[in-house]
Amino acid sequence: MKTVNILWTGGWDSTYRVLRLMDKHVSIQPYYLKDNRKSEEIELKTIEAITEDIRNHPDSKCEILELITMNVSDVPVDVEITKAYKNILKKDFYGSQYDWLARFSKKNKNLELCIHEDDKAVLIIKKYGNIIKEHDDLIGDYFVLDNEKSSEDLIQVFGNFHFPILTDSKLEMKEWAIHSGLIDIMNKTWFCFQPINNKPCGRCNPCIYAIEEGMEYRFSKSAMRRYRLNRIIKPVKQSGFVKRAKKILKKLRNR
Repeated sequence: MKTVNILWTGGWDSTYRVLRLMDKHVSIQPYYLKDNRKSEEIELKTIEAITEDIRNHPDSKCEILELITMNVSDVPVDVEITKAYKNILKKDFYGSQYDWLARFSKKNKNLELCIHEDDKAVLIIKKYGNIIKEHDDLIGDYFVLDNEKSSEDLIQVFGNFHFPILTDSKLEMKEWAIHSGLIDIMNKTWFCFQPINNKPCGRCNPCIYAIEEGMEYRFSKSAMRRYRLNRIIKPVKQSGFVKRAKKILKKLRNR
């Protein structure tokens, strides 16, 4: 059986990819990198539960191999990759995970990275490079970086990955899951980095992205209130108003 190596977090996007492979005669080798996130235990339990659902599904033809985990601190240092990551970061913000994911991918070639249409990383790839569509008769289409039309920094960071869902949106994934009868499994996915009472917080970046990409139905009323409050408070903090107000109050108290 063909083995598909995939970074699986238990999140919406990577779970969607795993489910798209469910009816294929393939072995799925999932990888999970630990970086001491508050949500880590929930993510691992989510992966375990969804794996069991897939194995027990009557239409499942795939084999899901045992999850391979690794601590981010144990990912080998690579000065060139980290330098390339920082060069891009100077111009465009994107997650710190792309540094250690890139270093991990150097020893794990053809690793599937499930970034989707609206991801910041996709915008960066389009800005500094180009992609090529590849086809596999068993697993279908996927994308890889076009090394001839991409910057050296981009190649260092993203050059070892396969991108199977690059052109899909979250709402398209939802529609596919509903049509395929797999939406109950998709709704078990986890994405929040700062859970409150084991529920999505509504204010961390993954929650914000999910809400703004049409996944509001996955959130409680409390989480949505936190999201809306954060939308009000964040611009004020970023404007420096709070910091200036504290300085003024300090001066007044010292008079």
